[in-house]
Amino acid sequence: MIYLIYGNDEIKSRAKYNALADSLLAKNPEASLFKLTNENFKVERLEELTKGQGLFYQKFIVGCDNLFSDDKDNQGILAEVGAWLGPMSQSDNVFILLENNTSEKVLVEIKKVAQKAQEFTKRETEISRGFNIFSIIDAFASRNKNLAWALYEEALMSGVSAEEILWKLIWQVNNLLLVKNTKDTSKLRMKPFVLTKTKVAAKTFSNEELKNLSASFLDLYHTTFLGTDEFEFGLEKILLSI
Repeated sequence: MIYLIYGNDEIKSRAKYNALADSLLAKNPEASLFKLTNENFKVERLEELTKGQGLFYQKFIVGCDNLFSDDKDNQGILAEVGAWLGPMSQSDNVFILLENNTSEKVLVEIKKVAQKAQEFTKRETEISRGFNIFSIIDAFASRNKNLAWALYEEALMSGVSAEEILWKLIWQVNNLLLVKNTKDTSKLRMKPFVLTKTKVAAKTFSNEELKNLSASFLDLYHTTFLGTDEFEFGLEKILLSI
């Protein structure tokens, strides 16, 4: 089975990618989760995960992070993975494909065999509406809850939606977890400026705190109606808890 998540909004699509993997794992706690990237990809591993089964449980959940990227350095992987699209779609295991820089031609081929596909595209930026939403993210990352709360209120008054702020916060928490749990951060797909800031911020949170924040954000998104006062108040409470 293949789930395809794609589009040029890398923040929302990656948040959905991680949330879907976590959700499937929560529903199938005995399943095994694997994540493949350009750095750790081996066709033999893909073959094993496509055909194989767990020793005590019948299902693998496999996250594939931009393996079909339209990049000249990625053509070898692209050809190898492409040959496995059919077997992946017919496998009893679940493959979650995240694609942010993939040609339309390749996307068409993936959609032909994908059981589900969801696109995330960028909308009007928050900065163009007169407010820099990343000022909230910076305050959050430095654990300055009073400033984060004040900027949050300013953003809402400027017309920025609480949902947009939530997605950016989820993106930030995912980045912090990624940096804290990656030995060689030079291999991460982050711009140098973002990577440096994230490394500094990661020191102020524990893994447990970040996992709890991620769970709180996702719980708010899935259990509260978007655009309501309850949703805005729920996000405010989380910001004030850091």
